[in-house]
Amino acid sequence: DGQCEEVVPDAEAFVDLLKRGEERKRKASTEMNERSTRAHTLVILRLRQCAHKQQTPVESILSLVDLGGSERLDKSKANEMIRAPGQVNWQEYYRCRERVTETNNINQGLLALKRCVLALNKRQRCAQEGRHVLPRVPFSDSKLTLLLEPALNGEAHTSIIVCGAPEDRHAEETVQSLRFGEMCSSVQHEAAERSASDEAGWAVKSAVQQIDADIREVEAAIRSKERWEWRTITRVDVIDEKDTGGTVVNRNEIMELGGAGAVEIAADDGTSRKRTVQHEVRSQVLVGAEAENVRRDDLLRRRAKLLGEAVEAIAA
Repeated sequence: DGQCEEVVPDAEAFVDLLKRGEERKRKASTEMNERSTRAHTLVILRLRQCAHKQQTPVESILSLVDLGGSERLDKSKANEMIRAPGQVNWQEYYRCRERVTETNNINQGLLALKRCVLALNKRQRCAQEGRHVLPRVPFSDSKLTLLLEPALNGEAHTSIIVCGAPEDRHAEETVQSLRFGEMCSSVQHEAAERSASDEAGWAVKSAVQQIDADIREVEAAIRSKERWEWRTITRVDVIDEKDTGGTVVNRNEIMELGGAGAVEIAADDGTSRKRTVQHEVRSQVLVGAEAENVRRDDLLRRRAKLLGEAVEAIAA
């Protein structure tokens, strides 16, 4: 069913798990690497522990990630064994495309990761400039970045090791990898930037939680007290009658297409005739919880101010 999480009771079980993962890892030889790993490898450890006489566990996450190196087909020669469907059967066709498919998956994951790092840097600059709307970080663009999201933001501590090849023919890839590492080193986690105002943040969070509890209590009272009631009101409207010409039906006049009853539209002299009309309107309204509705609106306004939202939109 796709589940890859296992309980590790001790160190021996963890070593055995790593061995099984190494055996299942896809490897192949290319022109760029004789022992090329054909996918990204992630090992995510979740440590749950409870302090003495405490029932709520604390969870820590350690992510160990081995990213596959970016590949160029003209160097890795991963596309040399490709054959057209007419030359080989479909099974052989998909088998000979395995190296190219693996290369595409590796490069797509690295590109998605680079976009996330660029977005984090841009988000950081926008926050420093005081902008309220920060750019979205596209963690959901790939499975790799989706799994790495906890390690790239929040209160995580992240270290990156860049491996470069000493050969001159791989200098371009090495420089790109070093630039990517430099880009990652400029990212500062948002939680670390807000460390000086953590106490104020917790106070706001606590106040919002209390307001939410009050809102739930008031809404429960509204549901129990409110009822529908018929109301009759007298409505006064001013009607402007400008169609003073009207129409005239000549019942004895024969029309061109046959039949009697020609209609003559008289000219409108443009005179405005206004008159007042009164009529009764019956409708249903909710009554019985007027005070509770006023209190709920006040709580919603206070909540909006604490969260920096538009009060007018909440009131509407």
